[in-house]
Amino acid sequence: MSDFSEIGVIQKKLMDSTNRIYSMSGSVGQARQVREYDSDRRKNLLAKHSRASINAGESAAASEAIARANPAYLAEFNAIAAQREAAERLIANWEAMHVLYEAARSMLSMKKEELKTIE
Repeated sequence: MSDFSEIGVIQKKLMDSTNRIYSMSGSVGQARQVREYDSDRRKNLLAKHSRASINAGESAAASEAIARANPAYLAEFNAIAAQREAAERLIANWEAMHVLYEAARSMLSMKKEELKTIE
């Protein structure tokens, strides 16, 4: 049987979820930007490291292969990949918070209806 204490617990979960979602919103915006521009960032990185070979007369394909073999390129590429991974984790966490929020909201509505039927 439901009582008011269960409703209080659910309301607290709802408020906690709301606060976490709100506090994460700025970071989620940045994470979405990282996701959105990931492809462009990788292309720009490759172009940056291909430029010297192209200026030296290499073909575009050869310049790309040389750039991809460059340890500096690989280090920067891995940094970009790590940023994308962190962004995806943050977005997934934020979406999970939304699921918790919706579950708590649904449970609260259900408990309130149960109390109405008991009265």
